[in-house]
Amino acid sequence: MTVIAAAPGPATVTYRLQPIDPGEADRLRASSPDAPRYTADVHPGYPCRQCLRDAAVGEEVVLVSHDPFTTDSPYRSASPIFLHRGGCEPPQDLTTLPAQLTGRQLSVRAFDTGAMMIDAAVIEGTSLAATLDRFFALAACDHVHVHNASRGCWATRVGRAR
Repeated sequence: MTVIAAAPGPATVTYRLQPIDPGEADRLRASSPDAPRYTADVHPGYPCRQCLRDAAVGEEVVLVSHDPFTTDSPYRSASPIFLHRGGCEPPQDLTTLPAQLTGRQLSVRAFDTGAMMIDAAVIEGTSLAATLDRFFALAACDHVHVHNASRGCWATRVGRAR
């Protein structure tokens, strides 16, 4: 379990990032041989959802569709995501939010245990820790999905540290 401590203050909540599972990422790469491929030509550019870092200039990524929901819900939907084409290592120790998230405009969506949305916000990434604190202060908040606001790509799931 990867634990992140949000920004200091009285409402601080401890939570954990849950990027795409490596097995699921490998399955998506293998089952999408004709997926669009891109070579990063600027940085930051293509955000990989397995390692939670932007592809470096010259690295290849594939664009695939991923359903991050674990239960049925009216909000359930697949989202576009980028993955390093050749695979990558998931983050081993995230003690702070990665630059991939804090440097972009985000759509942040809080869900209860039934995957019903209970709150949402469009924010600058620099406000992500405070937004997570606010959402997890809600007793009904079970987890949060983070998306890139402009293109709608799913970024990561965030859960409470158990």
